[in-house]
Amino acid sequence: MKSIPLDKSSAKLLGRAVVRDDILRLTLSGTGCEFVFTGCKLSLTVGVDECCHTDGKRCNMPRIAILCDGRIIVKKVVEERAETFGIVSSDTPVTHTVRIVKLSECAFSLTEVRPAEVDDEATVSPTPALPMKVEFIGDSITCGYGVDDSNMQSDFSCEAENAMKSYACVAAELLGADYSLFSYSGYGLISGYSADGDRNTREILPQWYESCGFSYSRVGDARLQDIPWDFSEFTPDVVVINLGTNDNSFCTFHNEAYREFEDEYLAFLQTVRRNNPRAHIVCSLGIMLTEPLPYIENAVRRLGDDRVSVFRFTTQDGLLGYGSNWHPSEDTQHRAGEELAEYIRSLT
Repeated sequence: MKSIPLDKSSAKLLGRAVVRDDILRLTLSGTGCEFVFTGCKLSLTVGVDECCHTDGKRCNMPRIAILCDGRIIVKKVVEERAETFGIVSSDTPVTHTVRIVKLSECAFSLTEVRPAEVDDEATVSPTPALPMKVEFIGDSITCGYGVDDSNMQSDFSCEAENAMKSYACVAAELLGADYSLFSYSGYGLISGYSADGDRNTREILPQWYESCGFSYSRVGDARLQDIPWDFSEFTPDVVVINLGTNDNSFCTFHNEAYREFEDEYLAFLQTVRRNNPRAHIVCSLGIMLTEPLPYIENAVRRLGDDRVSVFRFTTQDGLLGYGSNWHPSEDTQHRAGEELAEYIRSLT
């Protein structure tokens, strides 16, 4: 047997995954890798870092999936420092496409993927890049929070998250596109989610956009948020922004704050454009609520960029069910992904 690190030379990295010291760290929702394996034996070892900020709580531990030829063969919460899964065992060489995906988000926990263990004659190579690339920037809706839980009163848990069922990944699959998600539950532009009208300044998304992300966990001896993101690693044709739902929880208590939201939305658009000069930017909202939409439209008009547009999703009404805490159900997410894919096709 031999060990093959899963990095850019051996696998297509998904999203803002980080490789250090031959260990692949799965960070944001949907991060992972995909490769073509040819050989007889393949095993993968995943685990939580010893610096993982879970406080021993299962609700904060990461959730992953491993797929072989598109079929899920492992889907679980990662609770051990290291756990090994036999993926392929054959007497004769076989070829399979293998994908590892982090289903949960970044703030509370990261996942380590050790070098793949394969037979001596085996090969591992990246899957080809797809013809389109799309980046999604958002909150819990983009993370796919609550999609695997139908209890509307549940406490927050990473186990309820499934990025593969989010509208973002649904749209990317329908478009035949590679994707990258930059999303955090509860985050906004001027305030994170607020239940009482007090401004939540802890959960502000733009401050981390030019880094590899934010996490209370660490990447070895480094903080994830201190690692700059190299925008040449993933150059999207389309960037989809879906922010404002959490800001609205603050603005409804302070109506004058909608204008501040508009100003910050414009400033963030300028940041996104600076880092993605050739992308079409889609400013979306509406899956859970629509109140900030006029202010988003104003920000887009003020920007004066003909490659920036506004898209409104169909707002959920309960007929397709709900996930955790009134979040979109799997059916609602799928409908939103179909709507967005159709809109992006009209642009490109």
